[in-house]
Amino acid sequence: MKCVFTQGAILLLLLALAGCASSGAIRQATPITTGVRVSVDFALIQTSTALAGLETETNLLNDLVISGLRGSGVFGDVDGDPAAAGSSGGVKVAIKILEVKTITHDERSWAGAMAGRARILVQATVTDLSSGKPVETFESEGLSSGGSNLAGITDEAVQRAAEQVVAEVIRISRLTGP
Repeated sequence: MKCVFTQGAILLLLLALAGCASSGAIRQATPITTGVRVSVDFALIQTSTALAGLETETNLLNDLVISGLRGSGVFGDVDGDPAAAGSSGGVKVAIKILEVKTITHDERSWAGAMAGRARILVQATVTDLSSGKPVETFESEGLSSGGSNLAGITDEAVQRAAEQVVAEVIRISRLTGP
């Protein structure tokens, strides 16, 4: 009987820890158009939303994707300014924020884990800059952790979504690159 209680306590602890971890995931990805060869000279990143009051999240997502792709070393240059592309080939990554559940630092401080988890859902469309042909469209979801007053705010969810976008764009470039 004691063993059952011990196993039950361990199971509850593991479930609680899994619920506290932040995460990100790619969902609903269209098949990659392998017939389109994509240059890795340049990546243009443009982030938008139709939702009101998300300027901070939009800018943060854009900056995180740009810095993540620059840090990967896969692309010759990565920028958010279309003029920077010049005549070089590459990809355009159009990111649109679809849904956001915000958790502020104050909400996390006051309510702790009871504030829930911040969430962001974005749709990214990767197109070839030269031809304008779509390469892939996918959704990326970011979830914040939910247990600590030092983490678990909207910025963390945005970071998880950005990491997923960066990873998928790198994967696409490797599958369709020269």
